[in-house]
Amino acid sequence: MILSISYQFKVFLISLFIGLILGLFYDFIKIFRKFILHNNIIINIEDTIYWLFMSIIIFLISLYQNNGEIRIFFILGIFIGMVLYTTLISSFFIKFSTKIINIFIKLILLIFKCISMPFLIIFNIIIKPLKYFYCIFKNILKKLLQKYMFCVTIYNKLKSIKFYLKNLIIKGDKVYNDKSKK
Repeated sequence: MILSISYQFKVFLISLFIGLILGLFYDFIKIFRKFILHNNIIINIEDTIYWLFMSIIIFLISLYQNNGEIRIFFILGIFIGMVLYTTLISSFFIKFSTKIINIFIKLILLIFKCISMPFLIIFNIIIKPLKYFYCIFKNILKKLLQKYMFCVTIYNKLKSIKFYLKNLIIKGDKVYNDKSKK
């Protein structure tokens, strides 16, 4: 099918725009990688998914614009669009987006601090003194328990002495009674 020059120029401009969009989407992935670190395997998987997805989009646009015909000016336009985006816009976009995201993160942290502040105040007013009294009470209980255990030990020793003496008296009485009977 023969296309007019104006239509080919329109398709070329569309392919330039597609190249710009492809570069923009790849920058989103780069920004995502700055904030959430990835290892090389995950990066390769992300890149593969990105290029599969973008090739499907390019094919669908090509199908819609050129009735599925792949023309060299279409591919050249996509390539030129990506190169233009990468050289002219990409670094500024990444820096700007990173600053905006950092400001957003700081804002969220500030909001979180403001929300958590009453809880921290309550913690400092109520929980810390309770911990202090718990430590004091724990030490007192520990000392009382040690004294109790000492008393129990003495009681058990006295009990065993009492049992020993009782057995001695009973046995001694039997020995005395046996000698008196003879």
